[in-house]
Amino acid sequence: MGLNAQPSGERIHIGFFGLRNAGKSSVVNRVTGQTLSIVSDVKGTTTDPVQKAMELLPIGPVVIIDTPGIDDEGTLGEERVRRALRVLEKTDIAVLVTDSTRGLQPAEQELIELFRKREIPFVIAHNKADLTSVPAAMPENEIYVSAAADSNIRELKELIARAVRRMTPSYWSSRSTQPHRKAG
Repeated sequence: MGLNAQPSGERIHIGFFGLRNAGKSSVVNRVTGQTLSIVSDVKGTTTDPVQKAMELLPIGPVVIIDTPGIDDEGTLGEERVRRALRVLEKTDIAVLVTDSTRGLQPAEQELIELFRKREIPFVIAHNKADLTSVPAAMPENEIYVSAAADSNIRELKELIARAVRRMTPSYWSSRSTQPHRKAG
């Protein structure tokens, strides 16, 4: 069976999370090399999770999931946040996309805690690096990228691939028969 013929349930599910206008969709489009998600300067452009099964090098067969911002407001916004958080149930690797010009926000810290609580390996992609100074050293699961300048996107994919490789058999045994479903 070819990589593109692999059923979605057997692929690594990579969820992209963050606040509105952090550049999640722009980063997703750069990572995939496709226009998977609509991009605009308007907060809340992504209103529902968008997913695509594909082969992503250097990882292999994956499902990429772009989510609405977890800081959305109003009645519809609250539903968008619930849908975004539901994506965690099928996420094998989480990518938190932040706006590096604002620093880590409380809602992003809460997401990190959710990743840890659910034992979901995660990477932090500090987007908009072209608009700020980049520190010389940072934790091994963090990277500064710029979707606008197409900067460090290959390195981000390699960082995600390293997170996939670190997923041990015990990680998978904590999941049901499908890799992206949490047991229990």
